[in-house]
Amino acid sequence: MPKKRYSKYLNISDQTLVNKMAEASSPTKKPAKTPSSLSTSSSETGPASDAGMTLASSRLDAVDGEESVPDYQIVAAIDFGTTFSGYAYSFASNKQAIHVNKNWGQTQGFLLHKTPTCLLLKPDGQFDSFGFEAVSKYNELSEEEACSHYYFDRFKMKLYNNKELTTDVTIEDANGKTQKAVDVFALSLTFMKKHLLRAIGAHLGYDAHPDTVRWVLTVPAIWDENAKQFMREAAHKGGLIEKPNSEQLLIALEPEAASLHCRNLPATDFVGYKDSSGAGKPSFEPGTKYLVVDAGGGTIDCVAHKIRKDGRIRELFRATGGAWGGTIIDRQFQNLLEDIFGQEFMASFQQDFPKDYVEFLQDFEIKKRGDCDSIRVSMPYNFCNFTHGGASIQQAIKAFAARQKEKSEAGDEASGAADVKFSSGKLVLSSSKVSSLFKDALDQINQHVETLLQKPKCKELSSVFLVGGFAECGRLQQSLRDRFGERITILVPEEASLSVVKGAVAFGHDPGAICQRICRFTYGVGSYLPFEDGVHREDLRVNSDGMDLVKHIFQTWAEAGEVIGHNEIWRETYTPIINNQKGIIFEFFRSANKKVQYTDEEGVEKCGFLVVEMPDPTGGRERAVDLEVIFGGTEIKVVGYDHTSSTRHETYIDFLSA
Repeated sequence: MPKKRYSKYLNISDQTLVNKMAEASSPTKKPAKTPSSLSTSSSETGPASDAGMTLASSRLDAVDGEESVPDYQIVAAIDFGTTFSGYAYSFASNKQAIHVNKNWGQTQGFLLHKTPTCLLLKPDGQFDSFGFEAVSKYNELSEEEACSHYYFDRFKMKLYNNKELTTDVTIEDANGKTQKAVDVFALSLTFMKKHLLRAIGAHLGYDAHPDTVRWVLTVPAIWDENAKQFMREAAHKGGLIEKPNSEQLLIALEPEAASLHCRNLPATDFVGYKDSSGAGKPSFEPGTKYLVVDAGGGTIDCVAHKIRKDGRIRELFRATGGAWGGTIIDRQFQNLLEDIFGQEFMASFQQDFPKDYVEFLQDFEIKKRGDCDSIRVSMPYNFCNFTHGGASIQQAIKAFAARQKEKSEAGDEASGAADVKFSSGKLVLSSSKVSSLFKDALDQINQHVETLLQKPKCKELSSVFLVGGFAECGRLQQSLRDRFGERITILVPEEASLSVVKGAVAFGHDPGAICQRICRFTYGVGSYLPFEDGVHREDLRVNSDGMDLVKHIFQTWAEAGEVIGHNEIWRETYTPIINNQKGIIFEFFRSANKKVQYTDEEGVEKCGFLVVEMPDPTGGRERAVDLEVIFGGTEIKVVGYDHTSSTRHETYIDFLSA
């Protein structure tokens, strides 16, 4: 006979959790889904002996094919990048016709597809401007005004690998002043939303109703679940959606989105193939394997995909990558400035002239994307006339050149005696010096791609799609071609920086296009089981209402490395451990280890929770609560259903309060 699974007892001290969950989920009276309404998969959750006493304990698959979604007339995607952001949209009546804004920075003399991810707030913390306008306004402020305003740039990386991330986390602006990170993201998204809706309105000739728009936000595939939820919270606070768990918002993984876009491009839309004939052109037939390298400002994100016979995509192994994006080169440039002028010199200049310091770095950011061998970086007027410790910048550059010359004469060939010069208000970096700034980032990217290509699942892999803003850098393209060009084809779309946002629109129309993913962690829910001598740990034995139970059981719903179908459902039924129990707290855990038995094992971490209230005590310990976990998408969704009161709680796992 299968074992009963018992829930965690919800007591008075847990009321704060109930209150918190009440804000995130609205309980409604609905009949629960039954197994017969879905097609049963061949896989099941764990061995039969661990299934528990359940009404339905199994792994279930969503119906294959294009996902049934509400009738959204418009899909609007926002690519919120580390250095630049943009958007795209298309209409349900013509999904393939994707529109992007090509006029960012028009009033500042630019006509670009993206705008800098820069936010300017007024001294009272209210919104002032975003993007090119924020950069322009900040640069025009007096030093006193600049110090009283808030200026944020490149703040997206604050979410990367941040284990302590909550909605209370603060971030520093260019002057060291702080604001809540969720407010900075929310205000930025509000601007992007309004700008996008105006563009749609201009296209249609009337304002689109907000409920007809499905929003898509892009995030790196290597981001943790808490960072994805943080973006949901910011989107909610920014007015994109009415409640955080709204299905009107989808989270798209950036390299997956780029994959959807690139695999449907004609060969002539890749760099180097525009004028070529049919021979040698890339093609993407069923069975084709390829790697996507999404090179952004902050992260490098890699996924490997295979095209199935039905045209949908399956993931070959879980997404990988690291913080090796274009901002590494910017940090190397800052290190060079400190080598030339000294740390105290640069710190003093940044403190006294914060907007000029930002302008200096921004000019390098633009110049590094070019194809020129050498780089001439404009030095702000205040920098050219700034002194610290009695030394001018010209003297500092000459002293640096002299030190480099001494090293060169001593046999240090890498010192580069003439690599840095001052000319007409510009810092001139030679080709070899620029290459040295790129070296660390390119070496790490090449090594990571090499590691991926050695995987058995990458056998017969034909191509690498290189996408993202950093992908437009000629040095990165050439580096990959030099290292791998004889083994695989390096494909760079003509508009590499738009691959993600255009693909995100396609994903919004068909979220099931990526039909199989590889689970990054082993996920499970904590529960109790009847205690068995010789089977369970004695130290975890507890007694409740005369029953001997074992606590901290890790009930697995998916294992690390397991292939998960899109919107697969894991379902289990739980019973209370006392007669008058008022609710169940489901606590969710994860581990990088494949096999896990207890939630207190090394490497297991709590990652979220769900509260299901049980207001009707009729039936005592024989009452039942169903738990459904819907996964295989870009987020994990959970549903709790109390049979006695017919109350249904539906939400995404709260990863920010774990």
